[in-house]
Amino acid sequence: MNDFFDSRVRTDDAADTHAWLQAQYGHVDVLADRVSIAEHAVGDAAFALRRLAWDCRAEIVYEADRFFFATSGPGYAWRIGARHGDYSVEPGIVEPGHELIGSADRTEVQLLTFDADWLREAARTMYGDDALEVRFGDSGPVSRRLRDYWLATLRWSLTQTPLLAEPLVRAHVRRALVAATLEAFPLLGDPRERRASAIEQASLYAAASSWIDDHASLPVTVDDAARAVGTSTQGLRRAFLANGHLASTPEDYLAHARLSAAHADLLAADPTITSVADIAARWGFLDLAAFARAYRDAYGASPRRTLDR
Repeated sequence: MNDFFDSRVRTDDAADTHAWLQAQYGHVDVLADRVSIAEHAVGDAAFALRRLAWDCRAEIVYEADRFFFATSGPGYAWRIGARHGDYSVEPGIVEPGHELIGSADRTEVQLLTFDADWLREAARTMYGDDALEVRFGDSGPVSRRLRDYWLATLRWSLTQTPLLAEPLVRAHVRRALVAATLEAFPLLGDPRERRASAIEQASLYAAASSWIDDHASLPVTVDDAARAVGTSTQGLRRAFLANGHLASTPEDYLAHARLSAAHADLLAADPTITSVADIAARWGFLDLAAFARAYRDAYGASPRRTLDR
């Protein structure tokens, strides 16, 4: 199911403004008779990137139903309980269940939003902790260096919005934003333990992907790869989900490695001596029709055409 959305609004009608904000954010009250807004929102059920321009003065009362990470130009003061600040001075968090009282005065806000359940599962995968709950100890980043890192990642991500309809691009951007956000903001718990776990996950991924590349021509399985790098099959899947770029599962990575090797052999083979079936079998593809479909999806041509080039 494709849940991608790319939506825009520009209006100076108060009723339209309220209807849009309610549809996008849930319960929002705008305490102004005259409002003028423009918003561009791009994302899916897991996350979204949003640019919201307020060409007016407005007081906003928002009951958060997801995680928001915000930065703005001059003119967006906020208060959550006893905490207060300005998003132009420091990026900040609005957590699910918190009530934000914001004062917008002709400013543009850049928002990164995450579904709460999805962010929890992403954090558990990233740090290898199935009991981790995503809660933050403060509203702003943990250091100036990590603040700048998060802002740079957000700016880069916003340049990718024209490409986010592509699932692979969206997954790459989403992964970068999750990593930057969970490191830059004060997630409760011991950051040293989380970082060690993330490094271990990355190490397992690197070792397993290298082992798969070296053994793809043999009748090996994902279980074999897990044993070779000293982890469980579930642990290996978690490492790939957290770190994989070409593939998010070891099964997909193994299939990709074999398909890539078959492609190289097709390019190098003599079609008068070697057949497509020979090369497919060499790399573990016993269903020729399935091999042809996968090959065409990956390389835009049939294996027969590649062999006969």
